[in-house]
Amino acid sequence: MDTLTMILNYIREHPATVLILAVLILTAIAALMVFIHNAKKTDAVAAKPLALTTGQAKQVTMRRRFNPTRLVFIIPATLATDDAINEWANTIAPRLGTGFQTVEVTVIPQKIWLPARYKVTFAKLEALR
Repeated sequence: MDTLTMILNYIREHPATVLILAVLILTAIAALMVFIHNAKKTDAVAAKPLALTTGQAKQVTMRRRFNPTRLVFIIPATLATDDAINEWANTIAPRLGTGFQTVEVTVIPQKIWLPARYKVTFAKLEALR
């Protein structure tokens, strides 16, 4: 009980220290989440049918949430062909997690300054119902 009282007294006497510690912890958690997101993206696009390098993987965009029901990969068309994308989508779906399945593979046409891209969408089987 004395320890709890001591901690509460320290928090009351030094609020700036506690605030700085909280900000540092939140920053570390955010950095860890970004690192994990980038590692999953690089692991997914480095799979064998596509086999992108780390430099090429930086050009790929992955949309993902904390507990995703859908994962969307946007891959520049200069990095792959139609057959390679379709084969990669079928191969990588089980590696993304339990219940993920390829929903659609679409080609986003070239615009004025944006190159053509592939949009590959994976969804959990429960989300499809």
